[in-house]
Amino acid sequence: MGFKDQFRRYVPDQHKRCAAIIHGASAASGAAAAGAIIPGSDSVAIMPVQVAMITALADEFDVPWTDSAIRAALYASLGRIVGKGGAGLLLRWIPGYGNVVRAAVAASVTEALGWAVVKKLRTDGRLT
Repeated sequence: MGFKDQFRRYVPDQHKRCAAIIHGASAASGAAAAGAIIPGSDSVAIMPVQVAMITALADEFDVPWTDSAIRAALYASLGRIVGKGGAGLLLRWIPGYGNVVRAAVAASVTEALGWAVVKKLRTDGRLT
């Protein structure tokens, strides 16, 4: 029995499984952003976490995915989310405080991205 089967066995509700995937990815993104020393370098660590989250969500809905479908879902969703969150851009450069802001932004963007992907998968059963 693989991890996916065990996960489904112990957490039978799909919404709770999606929440676990999304919250875990959000926490990992926040930690990666908080640990980034140079502002802007956090995106290098956050992007793989978000890609892994999207693939896990696609697997949860038994939706086949390709690299191009993952990129399309990631960029389409992030474009809408990040466009609204640019207000605190300058605050990110303040030492100490900037790390907290980057962590909060990374976690919230990842959370919003995850739920946007879940909504898309539930609506039409595909990533693109």
